[in-house]
Amino acid sequence: MESHELARFEAVVLPHLDAAYTLARYLTRNEHDAEDVVQDACLRALKYFEGFRGEEATSARAWLLAIVRNTAFSSRRRERPDAVVLQFDEAQHSDAVADEHPEA
Repeated sequence: MESHELARFEAVVLPHLDAAYTLARYLTRNEHDAEDVVQDACLRALKYFEGFRGEEATSARAWLLAIVRNTAFSSRRRERPDAVVLQFDEAQHSDAVADEHPEA
């Protein structure tokens, strides 16, 4: 990244770090996780900043907060344990289900 792009990033995106942290804290409900999310989001924002065409502060804020939101959701998805898949034997449980619904 060229120095003028880095200076533009600092001027346009970095003023919104407080809002980014507030959103990350709300989404993660944890101070440490929120800091990690904001750090990852800033790295992503820096990586893709050349593609950012907005100049207004509001568009930079919205762009950064969208990255924070997506980063938080991705982080939560990675940390979530795999769902347990249970086999349902319909023949074995059909009587119990039928008893619950007499009209069946």
